[in-house]
Amino acid sequence: MIRSLGNAEKAMQMEQVRIDALANNLANVNSNGFKQVLTRVSEAGAGGNADDEMSVQGSRNSLRTGDENWASNMNTTLYHAVDTRPGAVQATGRDTDVAIMGNGYFVVEGQEGERFTRNGSFTLNQDKELVTPDGRKILGTGGAIVLNGSDFSIENDGTVIVDGKVKDRLRIVDFPDASTLEHEGNNLLKSPDKMEAVDVPVEQVVVAQGHIEGSNVNAIDTLVAMIAAQRAFEVQSKVMSTEDEMLSKSVNSLPRVG
Repeated sequence: MIRSLGNAEKAMQMEQVRIDALANNLANVNSNGFKQVLTRVSEAGAGGNADDEMSVQGSRNSLRTGDENWASNMNTTLYHAVDTRPGAVQATGRDTDVAIMGNGYFVVEGQEGERFTRNGSFTLNQDKELVTPDGRKILGTGGAIVLNGSDFSIENDGTVIVDGKVKDRLRIVDFPDASTLEHEGNNLLKSPDKMEAVDVPVEQVVVAQGHIEGSNVNAIDTLVAMIAAQRAFEVQSKVMSTEDEMLSKSVNSLPRVG
């Protein structure tokens, strides 16, 4: 009975993590370049490596093990991964908007190291540097990209041309397993400590100036998954209440041995 209470508690914790992930996905349904987080609960010992695949909200993707410490007494494990599928690309007509057509990520300068994003809704700061909406510098092969001329364009291979001359090239990188990237806020991703970014060869880079990639979150599927997770949470809550009531009756009603 005590074990049942513990298992119900851990199951509720798992469902709460799933609900939080789905809620974050839904909140970013209109965030440019956002990549949703997929979750799954798997039987312990049934795998859990990067080759596992799942179906959540109509999605399939590689998975990795999450934090298992609080689930060590259960026969199930929670897995999660970033869904790397691209979002829909739309034309905006803004010269500072850039969409990656295919695999890869823009490189963003950060105080704690490089960060990565698919959000190509850029702007220019007071120094004419290409930056993210929150002011972080977008990096090219030569560092920060400065567009200090009267006219500029970005070619399909990422080459930045200012006043008819090649100025720099957008640095586009990818990862051996991009599903293990971690969200860090402001639509930025960070790579695990043991996985380094790999520059995408210039002949494989395809970007579109004046376009933007949208979120890959499907609002309807995510909402349905949230309802299912909430119901599962409520079921486990009722199990805990029932088990607690039975335990209370057992303690107060069963004869005591003198």
